[in-house]
Amino acid sequence: MTTPVEAAHWLAWATLALVGLIVLSLLVLRWLKWREEPRKAAFQAHWRPLLMRWMVGEDLSSPLPRLAARERRPFLQLWLRCQLSVQGPARDRLARLGLDMGLQTLALAQMRSSHYAERMTGMLALGFLQDAAATPLLQQRLADGNNHTVIFASHALLEIDHGAHAHAVAQALVSEPALDFSLVSVLLKPWRQPLGCVLLHMPPQAPSANARAAADVSHLHTLNWLRLARALQLQVPHAVLAPLLHQSQDIDTLINAIRLSQGECGTDAVSAHARHTDWRVRAQVANALGFIGSARDMPLLASLTADAQWWVRHRAAQALLRIPHQRVQEVLALVAGTQDRYAIEMVQAEVARTGRA
Repeated sequence: MTTPVEAAHWLAWATLALVGLIVLSLLVLRWLKWREEPRKAAFQAHWRPLLMRWMVGEDLSSPLPRLAARERRPFLQLWLRCQLSVQGPARDRLARLGLDMGLQTLALAQMRSSHYAERMTGMLALGFLQDAAATPLLQQRLADGNNHTVIFASHALLEIDHGAHAHAVAQALVSEPALDFSLVSVLLKPWRQPLGCVLLHMPPQAPSANARAAADVSHLHTLNWLRLARALQLQVPHAVLAPLLHQSQDIDTLINAIRLSQGECGTDAVSAHARHTDWRVRAQVANALGFIGSARDMPLLASLTADAQWWVRHRAAQALLRIPHQRVQEVLALVAGTQDRYAIEMVQAEVARTGRA
């Protein structure tokens, strides 16, 4: 029978052996990386100039070298970086090169991978290749995927034919319950115009209280529509936003509609919510007026600097100093009229932060 001392002895040796294996593994990985660096540098030095010459349309008299099996993935990554850095004819030339090099086979294989990054890379590559044969598979990803899958499938379909796929893409984006709108604003920005045309022809509807299930779906579509329009920086007519700026709207819908408001009509509709019971709405009103307001909104913003909530006061102070053609002394005098020391301190702090004089 093993004694406690013997057990501790063997545990110590096992721990030491495990630490030794970890150290050995790290050394092997470092050696492999050191061995790979010259090969990677040589690959980049060989292919990058050729891709640059191809992008600018230079006639390459000799055929391009064949890729070894281990070079296919690095070449795809280099090719994608080049695609992401150019527009217009250069992108089309790179697409023809990618097809000639057989990248569509690798892209399809990566798209079916169980690894997230490879799936996204595969869809990105298929779009840049403008491979129409991959359209059914991408449409399936658009319909069955979620969040990033939907966004990357949308990017690929729009690259292949934005005229044919803009409507389906817009519908999928509006219907996705958890969408990364920051990624949408980056990846789908080149198709702002076709997507904007589709969205403005399918404006959101204010949710009905009569059918709860239908209202929930309508609410999701409305919020996604508003957030998508903001991510794409669309100019939404006031007539479309007016029903969503009603006092009876829920907080999320109201805030997102205020963010999209613009023009004189938008200013009036936004100002109407300056006394809303929810401080988040009041803060958004103050923030919006800083961009779309004018001198006539100064008294309202001054009153908001005396709000009970810190964020409302902060946004109102920022907005007062953002209104064009207003001098700092005029703003300070206007806020002093509230006789609220917290309002005055907030504006003074903002003046100091911005360095206005």
